[in-house]
Amino acid sequence: MLLSHRGVDIGTYQKSEQTRGQQRNVASPAESAIERVATITLRLAVENNSKFVRGRKRAKENIERYCLEPFGVKRLESGNYELTVPYQSDEELDKEVHDLLGEISQEAEMRNCFIEADAWEEATERRW
Repeated sequence: MLLSHRGVDIGTYQKSEQTRGQQRNVASPAESAIERVATITLRLAVENNSKFVRGRKRAKENIERYCLEPFGVKRLESGNYELTVPYQSDEELDKEVHDLLGEISQEAEMRNCFIEADAWEEATERRW
């Protein structure tokens, strides 16, 4: 039996074969990929473009708030930052870190500043 509502055919209701307590044993593609976490150390220096402009403090605050906070940033005693970056493949980690460095650079440029940054993973000695 088909119902029609405003020109759209609506099929009959069929009850699902699963009962409420049952779960499927099929793993989704997202669950089958292994989620790894990299601990990245970031050395970041933000400087004004010239002695006639201001904005270094605001640029650094915005970078910490909008770029680094999503990665669970921790400020180390040395002045560096420790980031926790989830990833599934090495290529994805490389892309994530390069995108992050690009965002940081753009945020600094909006405040007439530039950055000098180094990022590395302690466990694997990978550097960006």
